[in-house]
Amino acid sequence: MAISKGEQLIQEWYLLKKWKQFPFQKEMMDSYLNGFSGLLNAPTGSGKTFAMFLPFIIEYINENPETYQQKLNSGLMLLWITPLRALTNDIKKAMQSVVDDLEIPWKIGTRTGDTSSADKQAIKRKPPEVLLTTPESLHLMLAQKEYPKTFKNLRVVVIDEWHELLGTKRGVQVELGLSRLKSLESRQSIDGSPLIQEDKNQFISKKKVSDQTSDYRLKTTDFKQLKIWGISATIGNLEEAADVLLGSNFPLDRKKMVRANIIKKLEIKSIIPENVEKYSWSGHIGLKLLPEVMEIVANSKTTLIFTNTRAQSEIWYHAILDNYPEYAGVMAMHHGSLDNELRAWVEEALHAAILKLVVCTSSLDLGVDFRPVDTVIQIGSPKGVARFMQRAGRSGHHPGATSKAYFVPTHSLELLEGAALKYGIKHEIFESRDPILLAYDVLIQYLVTLAVSDGFKSEETYKQIINTFAYADLTRNEFHDILQFITRGGKSLSAYDEFLKVEIEDGIFKVNDKRVAMRHRLSMGTITGDVNVRVKFQSGGSLGSVEEGFISKLKTGDTFWFAGRSLEFIRFKDMTAFVKVSKKKKGLIASWVGSRMPLSSQLSAVFREKLDEVALGVEEDEEVKALRPLFDRQIAQSHLPFKDEFLIEVLETRDGFHYFFYPFEGRLVHEGLASLFAYRMTKLKSASFSIAMNDYGFELLTDEAMPLEQSITEGLFSDKNLLEDIQHSLNANEMARRKFRDIAHIAGLIFTGFPGKNMSNKHLQSNSSLLFDVFNEYEKDNLLVRQAYNEALAFQLEEFRMREALQRIQSQKHIIKNTNGPSPFAFPIMVDRLSREKLSTETVEERVGKMIGKMEADF
Repeated sequence: MAISKGEQLIQEWYLLKKWKQFPFQKEMMDSYLNGFSGLLNAPTGSGKTFAMFLPFIIEYINENPETYQQKLNSGLMLLWITPLRALTNDIKKAMQSVVDDLEIPWKIGTRTGDTSSADKQAIKRKPPEVLLTTPESLHLMLAQKEYPKTFKNLRVVVIDEWHELLGTKRGVQVELGLSRLKSLESRQSIDGSPLIQEDKNQFISKKKVSDQTSDYRLKTTDFKQLKIWGISATIGNLEEAADVLLGSNFPLDRKKMVRANIIKKLEIKSIIPENVEKYSWSGHIGLKLLPEVMEIVANSKTTLIFTNTRAQSEIWYHAILDNYPEYAGVMAMHHGSLDNELRAWVEEALHAAILKLVVCTSSLDLGVDFRPVDTVIQIGSPKGVARFMQRAGRSGHHPGATSKAYFVPTHSLELLEGAALKYGIKHEIFESRDPILLAYDVLIQYLVTLAVSDGFKSEETYKQIINTFAYADLTRNEFHDILQFITRGGKSLSAYDEFLKVEIEDGIFKVNDKRVAMRHRLSMGTITGDVNVRVKFQSGGSLGSVEEGFISKLKTGDTFWFAGRSLEFIRFKDMTAFVKVSKKKKGLIASWVGSRMPLSSQLSAVFREKLDEVALGVEEDEEVKALRPLFDRQIAQSHLPFKDEFLIEVLETRDGFHYFFYPFEGRLVHEGLASLFAYRMTKLKSASFSIAMNDYGFELLTDEAMPLEQSITEGLFSDKNLLEDIQHSLNANEMARRKFRDIAHIAGLIFTGFPGKNMSNKHLQSNSSLLFDVFNEYEKDNLLVRQAYNEALAFQLEEFRMREALQRIQSQKHIIKNTNGPSPFAFPIMVDRLSREKLSTETVEERVGKMIGKMEADF
């Protein structure tokens, strides 16, 4: 069978490179050339970039067989969206190598936050044939006047690392951006008369239209041109991921799932302490294993040490530099708060094999190709199987190579998570990424973006929006409220000009005020957090940023460690901390406020399975064998629960009565369950509780004994009236208020300030709190307030997981054990509480040391 010219040239190119085409790459080529859209599921380092890019080249050559090596001024044909700016460099190099080899005179461009204004204008005037960008930059392009001209020749959109965007508001941004790009080529194909005549009053009249979503959906013919493909690592809901990407009504006969089915060679080993402590607490033994970690580093070519937080990476970098000064010059640090130039240098140095070791966070999780890296070390639990797989894949990052990953526990019981990780990977138990639905704040920002550019028509735009997965259930009443909000400030803010952003001219919603447009462009995006303070040398040069709360604790002359350097604080001005290099070796280590990641539901389930094996006496894993002394002590003092049992421990000390519960469901679920149980117990007897938790269980501490068994009989573990009891047991109002600040920022209700002149956290919190109170009092049905409450339940308390946990606990046998002292399971939870209390004369370590000494003596 004859093959096309494009396929022939690509086959010859493979031979030239001495590469072999994988079956999934061939399947991807066939699917693309036959007009399908869909999702490519392939592991890191398998050749997925070429799998997606080469079919596009084949199509172009086939359409231009005689002229493909001539400059045809084709305009932008391929838009490649990545979640990280750092990814664009590798992808651009890979693409450029292909077009150079085939002598195709294409320009491969990039447009990210690092792109200069001049280059952005050049892209607008003369778009490259291929453009690599981020979700935020795509929306900035949609905010430009006459943006349709940029995309008029667009053939395909590729969303790289889609699994990282799915389940985030950045992913919702992508969905909305795609809905607009699809409309540019399908606008003339839409048939069917509007349900309501398009005019300027249609969605903003005082009388609301029928509260239902339109039954209008784009028809199959609307998708005849633009192809949409996502690239995703393995997650638990790949089919749903494809549905979210393509939209709520994409024709099934044009949708494809291409799976690489490549089994990545992966070597995983836990670093086991020589003596496993029976009473251990979080973070206690991590650095104790530094000699073992550095032995692995010494025997590897290049190593990435992954930590879960920025502060942890600073601590480990400082400890290595202190104990192994010979690594100065061949070691670096990489996390999201470091200056862009510093991070770019680290990435280039990794490529060039200059560095032997990099201590990093999730900032290096994604698919950057660091081929010199042959070893990955994970400090502490990654909290999820998929996340560990992603990080392990940073080593051996090319087809056929073996990925080597080591797991370093930060406390004894975490070793069991090491065994659970191995089991989860072997049996492909990967976490799902649940899509976000009805994010009103993102939709408000998007509509103002369209209004800032050429404006939009309400009916046409509504039809596009409800064809996304995120807004498939958006009612006309909700859309009406949103249009009211951006034009009139809604019901509560109509008297304030700053909230009347959008005007209506001849049925077109537009922003005419240049100041409003400028502030909107500066505020675009969905990544929120505390306002950061820039850290700069007095003599010039930037190191990155830390949170305002950390800097506010420093006095002139104080020494602190940041970006791997000892710095002396000089002064704070205009949200900038000026520093100079300090010769002092001791000082505070920069820290960031942030919640600890909880165990995923999948890893929690595997952990319970492993614990069940231990209870049954199965000891196949080296981690389980090493933990046998701890489990023996747990059995002697209390009980080791089987998977059909729920363990509760009761302990009386000088502090009061301790009630320990062990659902093994992760911190966030335990936080909610602890407050829920405390509330339900106080229905029978009035009491005040102190609460502590970790990923394995939680503690309720009170002055008096509580009627535990009666509480269980009367529905302590029931999932009935759960939402109502959560409202009573937790300060749901304050939780929603905290969520509202980020929502208000994304929706454009609060302005964080101009570049270099950001407003303080205190000022922003005050503004958002005031708005929250106004809406709560005068606009009970406000969509943004409703969203804040929903997000507090879904993301902070994981209400769905909490309900599932309660249902499981109800079906289990309840084991109540009265103990004479804290068990190995209870001990780290008690220490977590102690570390949050202000101890007068004793440090946490001193008091913990005394506790361990007494427990060992008593036992």
